[in-house]
Amino acid sequence: MKHDEISAIYDYNLYHLMTHSILEKVIKMNSLPNLPQKLQARGIYYGWVIIAAGTLGVIMSVPGQTMGVSVYTEFLIKSLNINRLELSLAYMCGTLTSAFLLPMAGRLMDKLGTRRMGAFASFFLALFLLLLSHSPLLVNKIETLTQWNHYWVALSMAFICFLGIRHFGQGQLTMASRTMMGRWFMKRRGFVLGISGVFVAFGFGLAPLVLTRLIKTFEWQGSLQLLSVLSFLMSAFAWATFRNSPEESGLQVDGGQIPLAGQDVDTNLMEHSFTAAEAIRTSAFWIFNFGMLAQALLVTAITFHMADIGKTNGLSSEKAFALFLPLAVVSTIADFIGGYSSDRYPLKYVLTVMQVGICTGLMGLQYLGTSTGYMITVIGFGISNGLFSLLMGAAWPKLFGRKHLGAIAGVNMSWIVAGSAVGPYLFSLGESFTGNYVSILQLSLILPLSVAVASFFLRPPSIKAS
Repeated sequence: MKHDEISAIYDYNLYHLMTHSILEKVIKMNSLPNLPQKLQARGIYYGWVIIAAGTLGVIMSVPGQTMGVSVYTEFLIKSLNINRLELSLAYMCGTLTSAFLLPMAGRLMDKLGTRRMGAFASFFLALFLLLLSHSPLLVNKIETLTQWNHYWVALSMAFICFLGIRHFGQGQLTMASRTMMGRWFMKRRGFVLGISGVFVAFGFGLAPLVLTRLIKTFEWQGSLQLLSVLSFLMSAFAWATFRNSPEESGLQVDGGQIPLAGQDVDTNLMEHSFTAAEAIRTSAFWIFNFGMLAQALLVTAITFHMADIGKTNGLSSEKAFALFLPLAVVSTIADFIGGYSSDRYPLKYVLTVMQVGICTGLMGLQYLGTSTGYMITVIGFGISNGLFSLLMGAAWPKLFGRKHLGAIAGVNMSWIVAGSAVGPYLFSLGESFTGNYVSILQLSLILPLSVAVASFFLRPPSIKAS
């Protein structure tokens, strides 16, 4: 028996033992008393636990986010014996398929709740990370048994793995975590999500450096297996801590018990909720949607090709990815200031600043090899990243209410994921035609500039979509 086969069997047995032990603990956790009510009796609002749990959920989606996948692109190209354009094609097809499924996942989340969805998404993210770690071995086995063409076997395997980690990581886990956080606060939603964004920005900013260090320590396949175990632990944590809404836990939004029959209700906590069908008939939805799409499409493409963009600017792969650390610091500041401001001023101003940040970053990236270009890139994308994180959690509940957030977020997330699918492939085409990324970076300015102009004319939906 070959060494790779022995290693795969050992990994499977170890994984089975760990997951079985964790499942037993999760079953015991489910029999605990109502934790939100128990904490409320002690004067502690469970929404703060939700913010901590949801923040961790977003951070744990990193293996399915582009900044996580991008660290592994060179290893996958070499191990699967395909080129960069072919890998980008598999990534695009897998992510587009995920985007097609997300509106249904959003509606399902409204029915099942964020607790089940968060645990479910983390569990399957773990399985697909494990599959990705063994993909070269599986490709070789399938080729040997079937005599099929290597190109189609490798691309099919990459497609399946990308579909899994993108749908359950970037898609479902992120959507469940952000939607849940948006439901538990109303009066100080922007400020609270800004606090969450501080940790998310640092987590995302540090992710490429941490993953690079894990690869050096455990090799790329071992690091994916470690991430798989952590994702399964996240599944148990989500089941223990995630709760769909304060009302379903017997609490009022922002704190307090639900009043008994005959008692006064705080009218400030009452809100009209749009259905997804009503929301998508408003111009506000589409302007914000395309603003988030611009960030997803462009920043995903840049992150996916960061090593190659750095190389064309005379930077090493490590130096290029090191950009994400100072960028995380700027993101943190932008997210916190944006969250504080969003509770006091219309969200359209946050959207405008975010688009200006994208444009600034795109211009700086054309001169990444210079200290000035490097700094401009950090500031521009740092601002847009921070405000994107804020708007993902704050925009939809503030504009359309909390009742149908899953369905509304599902439509938006499908566009975001589709953009993140198309972006890397478009940048690959641009580079293959011109030999560099300058032309595609300049063309990319059109989308954020258009959204920035449109945001000046944006009016929030009044009571009901017409």
